Amino acid sequence: MDTDRIRKFENTLDELYKHLKSVRKETIIHLGDKDALHIIDFHANNWIYIVGWISSKYEKEEQTNIIIFQFHRLFKEIYWLQFLFHYGNYPVIYRNLRYILELICQAYYIDSNYPGSSLDEQIKKTTEVEEKAYGWTLVNNVLCDILNSDKQYIRANFKPLWDNLNKQVHPSGKQMDIVVTEDISSLVKDSFSKNLARDTLRATDKIFDIVNMIIFKKFPEIKEVALKYKFINKWKQYLPNTVKIIKEQLK
Repeated sequence: MDTDRIRKFENTLDELYKHLKSVRKETIIHLGDKDALHIIDFHANNWIYIVGWISSKYEKEEQTNIIIFQFHRLFKEIYWLQFLFHYGNYPVIYRNLRYILELICQAYYIDSNYPGSSLDEQIKKTTEVEEKAYGWTLVNNVLCDILNSDKQYIRANFKPLWDNLNKQVHPSGKQMDIVVTEDISSLVKDSFSKNLARDTLRATDKIFDIVNMIIFKKFPEIKEVALKYKFINKWKQYLPNTVKIIKEQLK
């Protein structure tokens, strides 16, 4: 394809998606810089620091497991969550959040049930595990183990989050009601909704709270470093369960 044809093709795409800039602008204006960049600024930076802490405290062999393997994949997910957020595509964010939650819970389940297995062996186990432990059953079992709590506590404190994710994943009346109540126009076009945006931010925090709990459970030696982190007060606000796990492990 010659240069002129490439330029024409790119101009066509720019024209097709130019309306998204107005959605991004509304997001920034109505939420402010802090919330508009919260996903990438908070969660991506946390990811970078956590990876560094693990590398400084653990030998390479100790890091070769399915949990850290899947955790490494999440930076790209965070990057795209921020992109989708700027352009008001909240339903797709929820779908990705559910994927992230199941991904990290599956990794923890496999690592816990097949300790000492190589990374290749653990990855192969995903096919076997997904047939018997998936969905809420998987998430429930993992959270019970991490928090050392009974299923009643987990159901009361985490099942509503899971149900909320599913409302956005499955094509149902409940999912449509959520969208119609907040912004009916978003059913047919990309648009900003302040309420949907803030709900999406909090759902993202809750999912990464679980992700980070799993990481600190697997790599407890990084807990002391984390408590000295200059933004730990933000963790108390947005990642309360992670902070709880860190402090309990220090006792």
